[in-house]
Amino acid sequence: MRQNPNMIRTLLLLSFTLIFLLAYAVYGASSNSGYYVYESEKNNTSPELSTIGNNPDYQNGKTVWLWEFETNTNNLTWINISVSGAVDNSILKVINIDGNIWSHPELGDALNSETNCADRIKKDGEYVWVTIDCQVGSTHTMSLDNGNGNFISLSHPDPAIRDGGTVRAEDYESALLEVNSTFNKTHESKLWQISIMVDGNHSGVSPLVEVSYVNEQISSVELFKIDAVTEMLWSMAALIGCFMILLVPAFLVYFISQNTTKNERKELELALEQDKIT
Repeated sequence: MRQNPNMIRTLLLLSFTLIFLLAYAVYGASSNSGYYVYESEKNNTSPELSTIGNNPDYQNGKTVWLWEFETNTNNLTWINISVSGAVDNSILKVINIDGNIWSHPELGDALNSETNCADRIKKDGEYVWVTIDCQVGSTHTMSLDNGNGNFISLSHPDPAIRDGGTVRAEDYESALLEVNSTFNKTHESKLWQISIMVDGNHSGVSPLVEVSYVNEQISSVELFKIDAVTEMLWSMAALIGCFMILLVPAFLVYFISQNTTKNERKELELALEQDKIT
């Protein structure tokens, strides 16, 4: 740069050209992403429990309480059952007649417990869901410590059918079709049974059982957008910062060399003047 000062102008011109080109690339990518975001609306329902037979029923040295209820199968996602006031170490059994559900004791606290219910893998050319931590089946059991417990289950572990998500499509109509095929599901069975069983005669105990389930429906489908102007400004700021890190040392070297040259010229001129005087 000392020998060619025009290099500074060339570097600056190239730097700002790259900055604006990359910033425009960010703007272009954000203005038409091709991704559509869909959101869902949750509907919580507490069904009425119907007792089956004598409740409780004491036979063969065991006391059994038995209920049944029905759910709406359209986009059924969560099924939650809470029990309180039962006998210590009672066994809770949840049955989905002719259907399968996925459950794990720590499913409701998956973020803190790091529970991974299931994973989607490719098998024989098709994608299937396989269990990791959850158990899948029509019947699930759990022990009620101190007579209390919470049973939490999923109709399916696929996160795309809960809480919304994203799809990639060419236009809104295609995105809507993709969302409907991904999100809208019908659970296999609407009939459920709950039983509590414990050894001994505890006919005087009345456990409190509460059931709630969640159905979801699509509330909106929109093209994913971000504030392109803001993103462009941020990208420009980041790029300018990167180029400043590269250019500032080069400029410092240049200015130092220029200052050294000026000092040398002054010393040379002073020496020439002194020679003329002598």
